[in-house]
Amino acid sequence: MVNRLNGFTGVMDIETTVKKLMDAERLPLNKLLAQKQINEWQTQQYRDLNLLMDDFRKQITDGVGLVSSFNAKAVSSSNENVVTATSSNSTSNVVNTIDEITSLASSARWTSNAVVNSGGGAIDPTAKLNTITFNGGYQLSGAQKLQFDVTTPEGATSTVSIDIDGSTDSLNDVIKKINNSGVGVSAFYDSATQKIVFTNKATGSGANVKINESGAGAGTKNFMQAIGFTSDASNNLIPSSNGSDASFKINGLTTTRKSNTFTIGDVTYTLKQTSATPITVSTTTDTNKVFDNIKAFVDKYNELIGKINERVTQKKYRDFQPLTDEQKDSMKEEQIKKWEEKATSGLLRGDGVLNGVLNKMRLELGNPVDGASINLLSKIGITTSKDYLEGGKLIIDEKKLKQAIQDDPNAVANLFTQPGSGTDTKDQGIAVRLKNTLKSAIDDVTKKAGKAFYSSQQFSLGKSLLDLNKRIGNFEDRLIQIEDRYYRQFSAMENAVQRANAQSAQLMQSFGGQ
Repeated sequence: MVNRLNGFTGVMDIETTVKKLMDAERLPLNKLLAQKQINEWQTQQYRDLNLLMDDFRKQITDGVGLVSSFNAKAVSSSNENVVTATSSNSTSNVVNTIDEITSLASSARWTSNAVVNSGGGAIDPTAKLNTITFNGGYQLSGAQKLQFDVTTPEGATSTVSIDIDGSTDSLNDVIKKINNSGVGVSAFYDSATQKIVFTNKATGSGANVKINESGAGAGTKNFMQAIGFTSDASNNLIPSSNGSDASFKINGLTTTRKSNTFTIGDVTYTLKQTSATPITVSTTTDTNKVFDNIKAFVDKYNELIGKINERVTQKKYRDFQPLTDEQKDSMKEEQIKKWEEKATSGLLRGDGVLNGVLNKMRLELGNPVDGASINLLSKIGITTSKDYLEGGKLIIDEKKLKQAIQDDPNAVANLFTQPGSGTDTKDQGIAVRLKNTLKSAIDDVTKKAGKAFYSSQQFSLGKSLLDLNKRIGNFEDRLIQIEDRYYRQFSAMENAVQRANAQSAQLMQSFGGQ
């Protein structure tokens, strides 16, 4: 279209004229920018679905893909005031009897005499040690290394050193250092009795703390005596009470343990008090926990196929192209939102990779698992919805599924986790099949849309985006040149008109002068 220019000088609006011309020149650029926006939208939609597939695969791996997830146990005790128990996942249920509990495990304890000063008075546990003269005339003026050979109830012995300093440490500081060391005791000072108590952190007989005076540990015995502890001829601290083992009888067998909490088989017991009355501890399949695990799998599957179905069947609105910046400037936010809902719809409609993973997952869920005694999901109450609008979502018959779990949890586990004998999926469990299919689909989508940390060169849509950016850059450079040319042309035209007007005015003056 040719623009008609009237009244050039003082009337002509070059800015508006050039803008109108450039709007026409920019039409191909707007198409390129729209293609770029569609590319970015598609990339994000692919990645969103890829994240969902990856989440589902991880959930399978940590859930129905684990044999142990079908072996969850509920444990009961006939008297939880005496014995409680928990069970790790096990393939079998057990019933055990604690016939009697003769004694509980206890910790060794060392109690000092009263910690007093040389005058027999109470000391200040917050005062620096170099300000205190203990009973017997002992005073710690400088640095000292306390050194002990510590033996655990299990019989392991190690040497532990603690650095203290009379000029910077108080008795409370020393006790704190002992608690934080490897001596393995909990220590405290009781101001009412003026005594220090060491209690072994572990229960059981055999615990021992021995003063080690060798090397830098020289002087340890003097310090320990100053704060009221006594030792035997071998330098072992003399306990106020020895630790003891738990002694009990289980299924007719008398035995002992260093701790009141111990594991026999797949059951962990905790003894709470002695008893001459038999206590029965039994494990059964935790039907609700296994059910919840399978339900979580079904819910996640339904969420995934719902999202994929939505994308591959969405209507495409071809009249709703990405908005330009100028178009957005003339619209309200709500109008932009509604427009872009239409513009982003149908971008993955009919996508081959996504339709492929949908179809394959449906087949894998519906095909029998060869070699499994329960070989179909329908046999445990999981079927496909007959409503075609739901796109193949799974439905659970809660009563039937719980009954199957209760009757034969191992068979239910095999339906999901059977590893198979090779690459043929016929004898693979459902979880095994789905994990492989999802991995393949995730890889295919990643090749197309990449991941957040991928460079554009690493996926096909990214390469298209690079090409579009290059074409957009070249076109923008060309538009700058065209715009400059228009301004030069119209400026030249205006100058020519001004000259013509000036000449005309001179002629008129000349004629008027005659």
